[in-house]
Amino acid sequence: MIEHSYGTKECLALALVDNYSAGVAMSEQILIRRANRSDLDLLVRLEQRCFDSDRLSRRSFSHFIKAEHSQLLIAQLDRHDSSVDGYVLVLFRRGTNLSRIYSVAVDPEARRLGISRLLMQAAEQVALERGSNFMRLEVSQQNTKAQALYKILGYHTIATLNNYYEDGSDGLRMEKRISGSGRSSRSLHYYEQTTPFTCGPSSLLMALAELRSDYQMSREEELKLWRESTTIYMTSGHGGCSPVGLATCAIRRGLKAELYLSSEETPFLESVRDSAKREVIELVHRQFLTELESLGVRPVYTVLGAETLAQELKGEKVAICLISTWRLNRNKAPHWVIATGADERHIYFSDPDHEGEFWTSEADFVDVPISLEQYGQLARYGKSRFSATLLLSA
Repeated sequence: MIEHSYGTKECLALALVDNYSAGVAMSEQILIRRANRSDLDLLVRLEQRCFDSDRLSRRSFSHFIKAEHSQLLIAQLDRHDSSVDGYVLVLFRRGTNLSRIYSVAVDPEARRLGISRLLMQAAEQVALERGSNFMRLEVSQQNTKAQALYKILGYHTIATLNNYYEDGSDGLRMEKRISGSGRSSRSLHYYEQTTPFTCGPSSLLMALAELRSDYQMSREEELKLWRESTTIYMTSGHGGCSPVGLATCAIRRGLKAELYLSSEETPFLESVRDSAKREVIELVHRQFLTELESLGVRPVYTVLGAETLAQELKGEKVAICLISTWRLNRNKAPHWVIATGADERHIYFSDPDHEGEFWTSEADFVDVPISLEQYGQLARYGKSRFSATLLLSA
C-alpha cells in the first residue's frame, strides 16, 4: 500500500517524485494503452492497493472506459502477461479546450520505473488529440513534494482552494499549457449559483468582485440581483434574467456598461407559448429599456463577435455573456457566464453553474479556455440565434 495522508488521489505525486529523483534509465518496456472492459478486475485491484479512501468503483471504471468525456489509459510492464501496473484518468470539458487529470495510480511494486511520468505524458498527448490546449490537476497544499514535481513537469499554481479536502486542509489548482502560447489562467473571485435560475446574477456578482475591490459577494445579493433583473417567466419555472435588467443592475452598482444585442425583439419570447406570460415578459422588457435609457445607456443592436470581444477583454473589461448550454452538456437552455480574459486563440470564461456528476471539479468551471471559433458557436441561443453581451468596466 502506498501511504499518504491527504485523503485524495495523491499517490501520483509520491510515485512521480521517486521516478524523477531516481533518474534511472528505462530498463523495462512499458506499454501504455487504452483500458477496456476486460481490465476492470485488475483496475479495481490496483485501486485497492494504491488508495485507502476515495476509491473509484468498478462501476465508475466501467463508465469512464466507455464515456465520451474521458480517457482511461493503463500501463503494463512486458514481464507481466496480464497485469495493470498503473493507470491515468483524464477528463475532457465538452465544448472547450480544457482537460483535467482526475486520478493516477501506480502499483507499489512497479514504482521507480518511470511509469507515472509516461502516464502523464500519454494523458497530455490524448488531450492534445482531443483539441485541448490546457491540462489541470489539484493537489494538497501540504504536499510540497508533489508541488515541486508538478513544477518540474511544467505545471504552475493558478488558485488556492481553501478547506478543499475532507480533513480541512487547503488545496492548490495547477495548470500546464500543453499547446501553443499566450495568456495563463488567472485567479478569479468565483461564485457558484445557489438556484437553477440565478446564473445571470451570479455572473454579475463575479464581475462586481473583479472590478470593485470593496464588493462582497453573498447569497442575499445574488437573490436581490435576480429580483431586479428577472424576466418573471421563462419556458418553465422561475424566470431567468434579462440582459437589459442585468445592465441596469451593474450601472446602479457603480459599473460602466455597454450592452450588445443581436435583435431589438424581446429576448427569450420564442420559448414561451402562453400568451399571458408573453405579454408580461414584453412589458417587463419595455420597462427595463426605459430604465436603462434613464441611466444614459442604450443597447447596441449588433452581434459582438468573438474577435472583437477578445480585444475588449485584453483591457480592463469583463463581459457577461449569454450562451446556449447545448455544446457544453447537451441541454438546450439559455445560460449566463462571465468572460474575464482572452489571448490570440481563446476566450476564458467562468461558469457559475457547478452542477454535475461526482467527477466534476471547480477546475472544470473556472477560467475555462474556449477557442474563438467555438465561442462564436456557443454564444447563440434559440432558433433566432439570439446573442447578448454585456461589457463591464470600473
